[in-house]
Amino acid sequence: MAISNYTTSQLGILQAFGLSPTGLLNYQANPLGGFSLGGMSGLFDGLLPETYGGRSISFTAPNWLAQVGPSPEFTSFGLFNGTFVRAFLPAPTPAASASTPQPPNPSTGMFGYKDYSAEKSAQLVDTAFKLATYEQMDKIFGINVGGIVNQIGNVMPDGLAANRMHLELPAGWSKVAPAALGLGQNALDPDGYYIIKSPLTGTTYSGPQAQILEQHDSAGHITGLSVTFIGTNSPVDVLDYLQLNSGEIAPNMEPLLNAVRDYAVAHHLGAQDVIVTGYSLGAAYTNVMARFADSLSGGFFANSNYIAYEVPYIYDQKDRVLNIGYENDVVHRAAGDWGSLAQAVAAAPGLIGQDYNLHSSTDNLVLFSDDYASPTWPAGPFALYNIVGGWSAHVAGITSDGLQRIMNSHFYEFTTRDSLVIVSNLSGLTRGTTWVQDLDRPSDRYDHVGDSAFIVGTAYDDKIAGNRGNDYIDGMDGNDIIRPGTGANRIEGGAGNDTLQLQGTMSDWTVTKLSDGTLAFFSKSYGMNIVSGVEQVTFLETGPLHTPRNYDIVSDRLEDQTFSGSFEWLDQDVAFVKSTQGTAGNDVLTGKFVFGLAGDDIINGTSGNDVLYGGSGNDKLNGGAGNDFIYGGEGNDVLTGGGGNDLLNGGLGNDQFVFDAKLAGFVTIEDFRLSADELDMIVVKNSGYSSAAELLSHAHQTADGVLFDFGSADLLIAHAHTSDITKDMLLLA
Repeated sequence: MAISNYTTSQLGILQAFGLSPTGLLNYQANPLGGFSLGGMSGLFDGLLPETYGGRSISFTAPNWLAQVGPSPEFTSFGLFNGTFVRAFLPAPTPAASASTPQPPNPSTGMFGYKDYSAEKSAQLVDTAFKLATYEQMDKIFGINVGGIVNQIGNVMPDGLAANRMHLELPAGWSKVAPAALGLGQNALDPDGYYIIKSPLTGTTYSGPQAQILEQHDSAGHITGLSVTFIGTNSPVDVLDYLQLNSGEIAPNMEPLLNAVRDYAVAHHLGAQDVIVTGYSLGAAYTNVMARFADSLSGGFFANSNYIAYEVPYIYDQKDRVLNIGYENDVVHRAAGDWGSLAQAVAAAPGLIGQDYNLHSSTDNLVLFSDDYASPTWPAGPFALYNIVGGWSAHVAGITSDGLQRIMNSHFYEFTTRDSLVIVSNLSGLTRGTTWVQDLDRPSDRYDHVGDSAFIVGTAYDDKIAGNRGNDYIDGMDGNDIIRPGTGANRIEGGAGNDTLQLQGTMSDWTVTKLSDGTLAFFSKSYGMNIVSGVEQVTFLETGPLHTPRNYDIVSDRLEDQTFSGSFEWLDQDVAFVKSTQGTAGNDVLTGKFVFGLAGDDIINGTSGNDVLYGGSGNDKLNGGAGNDFIYGGEGNDVLTGGGGNDLLNGGLGNDQFVFDAKLAGFVTIEDFRLSADELDMIVVKNSGYSSAAELLSHAHQTADGVLFDFGSADLLIAHAHTSDITKDMLLLA
């Protein structure tokens, strides 16, 4: 099948191949099978010579590329009707995907890697990201695109973007010349990248590329190396997506990798001193290398550090790779971890709407940009061929500092690989009117709206809203407005003059000041909020007209700002109430309004109506009689309800909810397994049933969740569906 005429808009092609979102180039595929570069405008005027490095910029693909591919898994492909590559495939039965659910990662944050500390993991992620994104944009057809991006970032008004666009190598890193590796100058292409032979296009200019870099300490000693694979930067690269799953390119990496191995050994470096990274197609090559690392170059790179970004193909075994990407980037996980492209297409026909749950990748990370906030996003199917909508996060991710903000977040230590994390990338055009929050979007196949979420703002004035889950909101810098949802939330305003907006009136809330400097806001109707770094509070529905009422936070109260001067006596200040509080150690506490703070605490309520909050640590909380509100906080907690109308909220961690069917009352479990990585359990005492399966067969689906009716006692698993609850989640006692 011949390649037909196809012309792409300047904006679209740059998005398609991971370039700047500013439309500057135009590619055209001609009917003879060749590609040419044209449409130069703006900053590119006069920058691109007709020839570069002695080679013409235009090139012609070999004829066989337009006909039959080298693998029996596909028969033909072409470029037409807005689709860059279309493979006509059989419909094989997919093999099992290597995506067996894994236990949660240790508390080293969502980017925890191997057995490294949180600090070392974060440093590796930051270093690898800078290497991957700088080299991705360094040179494209002789143009220093990265330099142009930096020029735009320098002149862009502060706050117009979510962060200043600036690409740079990490401090102390520089490129390694071919001579140092024992290679000839012909190992480099005209753009200064090392050439890797493609199984499909050979050594055609702008095909598979890599850069080799080294790190020096202050004394000039080489302390680290990087193999940085380059992502899509020309139409030639599109063809190589067809061989990612099968890994046919791996042997062609070996000549360059052998040279890097010998260079490392000569400088007394081991595999653990090598970072292998890349962005987009370069990230897929990172995974291909990891897959074959036990055999490539004698297995030297088996224990290297593999960190990849926005990854189309994923190697999900041996905990070898950390794959970081955004859920709303259609390229990330596009081909999953399948062993062939045919299997990937069979699993997600047309590669539409894939949202794989993989152990090595971030599967619930959202880059919240202007377009994502729109209810019309992604303006069509969430598919690989939807360049404008599906690829927007892929392009924006190159210059976003979202990953760094996540790692610097006040609550980063509580995140895990599969945490739902939403990081703002709103521009100054929408930031003042758009709430950053969890939204129902086609990129989310598992409906995480309402799950517990970590939401991270920018250095500017953000508006951030929670949902019904247990949310962790960090406004970062700027004058932020934070509106939590129900549940048990933690809020950090950050630098700036921040405002907490609460539903209801001031009479709906009880406020206490905790010894760790935080404030606890509790409402029977709206939940629990543990707050720090906030200067003002607004109650949204006060008075007969349900108008907002504003307060300043002072040392012992919320100071009403409605009146001043001679009318100040009309103010309705909210005094902080007393509470029983623990210490940083392991405490045994009893009371009506109790906060355990840190440590593994034992907290008991009274015979009346109590509010118990465990905080961080593995706590045991027992409400006793009365209508109690019991919150576990962070850690693996045990919450016991019954003998009244109780609400149980375990918080983050693998919690155990204990319910006694002999005690009259109505017990609601508010957050059962709300996070993807939680393994909560329910212990039912005196149920009268012989097995968990028998108990489950008597569950009822209601509008509020799954209900178990024991006569005088009822147990409700809020927001759940009967299909969500399995017998292995229930224990009888």
